[in-house]
Amino acid sequence: MRILLLILLLVWGAHTQGQKSNDFYKKAKELHDKGQSKEALIQIDNALNLDSLNIDFLDLKGGILLSLKEYQGSYDSYSKAIQIEPTNFYIYDHRGLMLQTIQQFDSAISDHSRALKFALNDTLRNTSLVNRAAAKIGIRDFTGAYADLILVYKKDSSDIGMLTNLAAICDEIGKGEETLKYLLRVIKLQPDFFPAYGNIGFKYQEIGNFKEAIKYYNKVLELKPNEPLGYSNRGYNKFKLGDYKGAHEDIEKSLELYPDNSYAYRIRALIYINENNKEKACLDLQKSIELGFTKMYGDEVINLQKKNCLK
Repeated sequence: MRILLLILLLVWGAHTQGQKSNDFYKKAKELHDKGQSKEALIQIDNALNLDSLNIDFLDLKGGILLSLKEYQGSYDSYSKAIQIEPTNFYIYDHRGLMLQTIQQFDSAISDHSRALKFALNDTLRNTSLVNRAAAKIGIRDFTGAYADLILVYKKDSSDIGMLTNLAAICDEIGKGEETLKYLLRVIKLQPDFFPAYGNIGFKYQEIGNFKEAIKYYNKVLELKPNEPLGYSNRGYNKFKLGDYKGAHEDIEKSLELYPDNSYAYRIRALIYINENNKEKACLDLQKSIELGFTKMYGDEVINLQKKNCLK
């Protein structure tokens, strides 16, 4: 009888400890969801002190440490979970996303490939493919990214992130004619998704249909009135149509909202050049360079400066 009592006490103790660790975990998750990462870390460490091999606890700790930008700790937490359960889709997927955050794209691709191997349904497989495609874009493997995204598209053409990324890489692989198809699909699915309107506008801008581009930038600004890139891009198209007054107004608004917009300074410089105001144009070209235009977009501003400003 005494032996039985001891066994019952041990079982009850284990149950109580498990309940307490889950309470810490739930509290950590609540705090993490609210953005209170430091407080969440304390709670999840309490949970792990009681159950150090629980992969849900380790997974959450990885996410909390990622939000705190403690990348090595995040990686270590995910890796420990993988050692415990090496066929868990979610841990590989989460570690892959963490690796993308720190631009370790090759390692991220490897993790998303492992996650794909352990995905149990089409939804999880599509998640792996979309995330792997994003990592491939990071190493400029646009062909590989396109192949992954097309697989998702054939299974589910309603994923906004997939469609947006698919549209973004079409020009990179010589399939620019497909870009508008995917972007128009995005706004059909989500009519208030303003970035898609901006990307459609940019596509029309690229092919020289400036009037059509302005229509889509108008829609961007209707949905998000304080979007500085909406103003600067619309200003460029107004400039191309010879509406210098309207272009100036849009650029001034863009710079009011985003004073470090190197692209806006470049556009205003082009307007000044066409108005034969070289002095102001050269000031804007120099400002654009100082704000990093060359690194983001290439040598256009430097070449304009050489042509118009340097004797």
